[in-house]
Order: sequence, then structure tokens, then C-alpha cells
Amino acid sequence: MTPIPTDGAQLLQLARWIGMPEPLRARHAPLFRREFSIAAHIRSARLAICGLGCHEAFINGQRVGDHVLDPAQTDYDIRTFFVMHDVTRLLRPGANTLGVMLGDGWFNQDLVWRRDMSYGTPRLIATLEVHLKDGSRFTLITDEDWRCARGPITSNNLYAGENYDARLEQIGWNENGFDTAKPRHASQWFASEIVPPPGGRLEEQTIPPMKTIEEIRPRTIHEPQPGYRVVDMGQNFSGWARIRVTAPAGTCIRLRFAEALFENGMVDTASTGVFATGVEQIDTYICKGGGPEETWEPGFTYHGFRYIEIVGWPGPLPANAVTGIVVHTALATAGAFTCPDERLNQLQRMALWTHRSNLHGFPEDCPARERCGWLGDAHLVCDYSFYTFSGAAFWEKYLGDIETTRHLNGGLPLMIAPGRRSGGAASPDWMVALILIPWSHYVFYGNRAILERHWDGMLAVMAHLESLSVDGLLPHGLGDWFDPGVSAQPRYTPPVLTSTLLFGQCARIMAEAAALLGHQQEARRHARLVDAIRAALHKTHYNRADHTFGSQTADAMALQLGFAPPGEEQAIADSLACDARDTHALHVTTGIMGIRYLFEALTRHGHGDVALALMHQDSYPSFGDLIRRGATTLWEYWGEAEVDARHGARSLNHPMFAGYGNWFFNTLAGIRPDPGHPGFKRFFLEPHPVPGLQWVNAHHDCPHGRIVSNWKNESGKFSWEVTVPQGTVALARLPWTGESLELAAGGHKIVRTAP
Repeated sequence: MTPIPTDGAQLLQLARWIGMPEPLRARHAPLFRREFSIAAHIRSARLAICGLGCHEAFINGQRVGDHVLDPAQTDYDIRTFFVMHDVTRLLRPGANTLGVMLGDGWFNQDLVWRRDMSYGTPRLIATLEVHLKDGSRFTLITDEDWRCARGPITSNNLYAGENYDARLEQIGWNENGFDTAKPRHASQWFASEIVPPPGGRLEEQTIPPMKTIEEIRPRTIHEPQPGYRVVDMGQNFSGWARIRVTAPAGTCIRLRFAEALFENGMVDTASTGVFATGVEQIDTYICKGGGPEETWEPGFTYHGFRYIEIVGWPGPLPANAVTGIVVHTALATAGAFTCPDERLNQLQRMALWTHRSNLHGFPEDCPARERCGWLGDAHLVCDYSFYTFSGAAFWEKYLGDIETTRHLNGGLPLMIAPGRRSGGAASPDWMVALILIPWSHYVFYGNRAILERHWDGMLAVMAHLESLSVDGLLPHGLGDWFDPGVSAQPRYTPPVLTSTLLFGQCARIMAEAAALLGHQQEARRHARLVDAIRAALHKTHYNRADHTFGSQTADAMALQLGFAPPGEEQAIADSLACDARDTHALHVTTGIMGIRYLFEALTRHGHGDVALALMHQDSYPSFGDLIRRGATTLWEYWGEAEVDARHGARSLNHPMFAGYGNWFFNTLAGIRPDPGHPGFKRFFLEPHPVPGLQWVNAHHDCPHGRIVSNWKNESGKFSWEVTVPQGTVALARLPWTGESLELAAGGHKIVRTAP
């Protein structure tokens, strides 16, 4: 008797990979169908499926699940994800039909960057297992008995968009009774062919899927030139547009997506990366006509945009004819922050919109141009991600992506994970992602296995950093990318400073992780390395007379990473505040690394007024300047025209600057994990009220429940309401006095006199 498979991978061992004969596909998204009969009543049924590059499945004409763009991208020659669905309610005794449509996705992305980006043509493997009430079992697998045809999607590419010809729809193709042998279908449907597997192992997708998250209505619609309608969605985001139209057959409607407008009101696609990708984000829909209103949205692409140029629309364009569909990985929300200062609320929204716009199975750099998982961008935003989303599985998957790049690169990470673009060998300050992210994951979620799983990779990265170091300093790296200036390369902070500070941070993490995992010799060695790095920094880069390492970024990082000379912390913070307030007239000089720590360093050392003033600055370089220029998400840079002219227009939805968002949670609200008691088993509550901010309401959903920190500072009274989850304890520290309290699980209200 054949043993019953217990998991999806075992189920799929029964099946074959199938595809459509390539000369017949002609770039169309192929359709696959199989009719079958179930002889008895159904107790349960599950479908294990992997359609590459991405798939939509149907049973008896009904969509299976609510996922989009499944499965998430991986390095397919190392591992490929399959998806499990409970399909019990979609099946019935008697005749049934399973249909699948395949898109190119990342698997067959051969239009942008290089032709060899493709792993092959679309292919499918699936097993349907049905347990019947009579105790028997029915199994359907993909094999050469499946039929295939061209679908109405005539081409699709994640960068360039989707073309859909509704006249080519075959009504009922995924339902019972659709006879592929009938004369009108026989010339369109063919036998599937057995194709090679993608090469990697099959793993079940355990991260939350991508979904359509919410809908956005247009803010305005205008017609800057005859026949060109421009829709402003009012928000930069990732996803696509849904249209509703009534038009004659053959009417071609073109949607072109952009983040910006020219002065004449026409869309400007430059920031979406045309200079780099050679393509624009364009969807086309050809109407089938002859009936009621047609509703369409793409299924195998996504865009980063705020504006849509629509050409070919028949007659007036009503506002309800276009809907923005927000699409990203469906992570549960894990945190929120509000206060009476609308600028701070706006900057929190911008960081959040930017981050969520770049969650598509991995943390990407932008949703329009590159769509790559750059390691540096990821490690700078991961803590903010942990504060705002329940991302344990998502970030575990990304760490797995980094590990597969190690396999492909002889043991060290590549700049980008996953995918064939790779970006080459990772620079030291990007490579540290394989140390920083596992540690942050462990601290936030308390899963020691994450450190055990990645320990070898962490050791490999650390050994490489040591091999590059010279007398305790790490002179290599991209540095404080996109600080104010005319290029991406840092102007204010030498890369040796940022790289060495990260080197020191990694050495400290390795010492703590080694001790935790029982590698005592490694723990002692890395502790000595921390001391050596600190001594080298102080000897070569610290100006004791002026109490500075020479820049806002270097001072902020030294303070927050624990590399300030002992006893000099407040003096460095005072110097930092003076530099921001006086030398640079309340402007930042930081790039993506410094912005991660600047506001925390100022506020925690008594200069919250300077931090708040920087947030309220409206002239260049500042976040306020970007807002004044229409930003609803964070840009890749500070908006310099010289950068656009030299290097091509930059992305307007780029999360690498979003690290400042930690400040809202770990400093203003004061919610911080304790690395000694990971997963918030014990945690710190230490809010830092700043002058002019009357109250803060914030929460974070940790593994044990919701932590709440709501405070008011009004009329000489500080009132603080706290919630501590069951099974945890909070170490609270009150502002001004430094009074410490140990708070047990439950709700607490603390009232003190404020200065």
C-alpha cells in the first residue's frame, strides 16, 4: 500500500513538471486545464502547487485562494517555493476541473538587465489530494494528460507591465464542460509537455503571501493634452490599477505609470528607472466589446506609482472607472504611533508607506526601477520593520535568500538577494546584513534557532571583514550613501568611519551570539576585537578637543552603537547638536546610515528640541523639503537636481532612509527590547518627551502580546499609561528624574510632576 504523503513536498514527488511547447506559447501567459471525476463525498482536499514564474489556480471556475504573484521570488536553481491550499469547499462529487494560468514572474524575467536573467519558460507542478468520506483517497497530478493553450495575456513582465486582449478570452476554460476537442477549440488547445524542474529543492512557502491590501480612489483627473488623461491617486504606492469600461471590441486602453509629473501636467516616468531598465511601466487592455461593462486588472505584474496616464479611453473618464489596488506581502500590523505633531505623524506615514510598498516576498529597494533586495537597504530598515509589522517568517525567508547567494558566491553574500542580478560581491557595509538581521530577529522574536541556522554565515562574513581590516579599521565600503551632495558617494563622512563602526557593532554581536551558542573561545576573541576596534577609532578619528568624530553620521553612530570614548558621550551629543543647530542651521548632513541613528542620539542625550526642529525643517536638505515638493513616500536621495542630471532621476519610493522610524517607537515612546531577554520577555520602557510635544500614543505587538506606552506632558504633570503583556516584565525609567520601576504584567498608570 502506498503511504499517504504527509506534507506538500511529498505530494509533489508524485507529479511532473509540465509546460506549454514554446513555439506555441509566443510570450502569452499559458493556460492549463484538467478535468477529473470524484466518485464519493469529500471529507477534505488540499492542493500543493508551484507555477513559475507566478500562477493563478481555479477549481470549477472559482479562484483558489486570494494570493497574488505566488510564489515569492527565490534563487530557483537553489530552492523554489510551492504553495498549499485547502480546497475542500471548491470541489464536489462528480465532474471537476482544475485550471491554472502562468505568468513569467521573476523566473522568466528576460527583458530587463540581461537576457540571462531568465531561468526558463513558465512551468507548473501540482498535486491535488482528496480524502473521501468512504475512507478512500483520490490524487490528481500534473502530467502530459493536461491540456494547454495561449491565454488572453499576450505578454507580461514585472518591470514592463501586462498586455491583455479580452477578445482572446476562452469563456469557461477553467470549468466543467469546456471541450478542448470541439472544432472551435481544437486548434487552440494542445497536449502539455514534460519539462525539466527548475533545479532547486522544493520548499513550502511559509511567509505570508502577497495580496491586494486596499483600494485607493483617485484624487484628481485632468487632461493636460487632448486624449491624455492623467489620474492622480494622491499617494505613491505599489500595486496596479483596476479599470471599468464600456467600449467597442478592439478598443485599446493604455495605462502608463509614473511617480511624478512634468510642469505641463504630463506624466514623467524618469524616476521609475527608464534610464536603467530601458522600459516604462505600461499596461494595455483591449476590450472585447459587445456586452456590459468590462472590469479588468492585471495579475502578473506590479508597479510603483502615484500617477496614471490613460490613453484610448472612450468618452469621458469618470472617477469611479479607475481604482488603485495596493499590493504587497500581507504582513500583519505590529505597531502604531501617533502624536499631536502632524509633521511627525506625516513622517511616520511616509516611512510606513515606503516600507510596505517594498515588501514583495523580500525587502526590495524600490517598486518601480530596480526591485532588488539590496542587503544594505535591508539591514537599515529591518528594526523599523520589526516594530511595525509581524515579520518573523518574512525576514527568515530573506535571510535564506542571503544564504543562497553565499552558496552561489563561494561562501560570501552578494549585494542583492535573491535573484540573478546579484550586484556582485557585497561591500563590507552591505554584507553585515547577515550579522545584523539575524541578531535583530533574535532580539525581537526570541528565536535562538535563527542564530544557530546562520552562525556559519555570520562567521564567514566576520572573517572576511577582519581580513579587510587594517590596524582595527575597515577602510572599505559604500558608506553613508546619498548624504546631501551631487552624487551617491558620501561627502561628509568617510566610509572608513561608517564601515569601522559597523565592524565594531558586528564584533560585539558576534561576541554575544557566540556566548549564547556556547562558543566561548569565539566570544572572548570577538570581545577583544571590539576593544581593538574601539581603540583604533579613538586613536585615528576622534577629535577630543572638539568632542567629535567629524560628522553628524559618525557622532550619532558612535553614540548609539557604543563606541564613544567613556565619559565623552554627553560632550559628543552636545557637539552633534551644535553641528546640526548652528553649523548647518538645523539641517541634516546624513545619508542612509546616519539618518538611522541621528534622532535617537540627539533625543536620548537631552537634545530632543534639535531633533524635532530637524524634523520640522522645510528647506533643503530635509524631509520637509521633500514634503513641500509633493513626496508621500521617502525618496532615494535629498532631491538634488544635480544628482538627477548626472545619474538619472532617482526613485521616489525608497525605504533605505526609513530607519529614522525607530525613533518614534524606541525613543519617543521608549519601547525597547532587552537583548538579554529576547522576544520582549523582559523589555525597557524609557520615553523621552521633547519640548513642544504634548503627548505620544504608541504600541507594539511583541510575541507575548501588546505593549502600550501612552504619555502626556501637560500643565506640569507627566502622566504615563502602560500595558505590559502577560508573561513579561518591563523595566521602566521615568524621564528627567531617572526613577526606575519594575512593572509586572497588566495595566499601569504613572503620574509624576514634570519640570
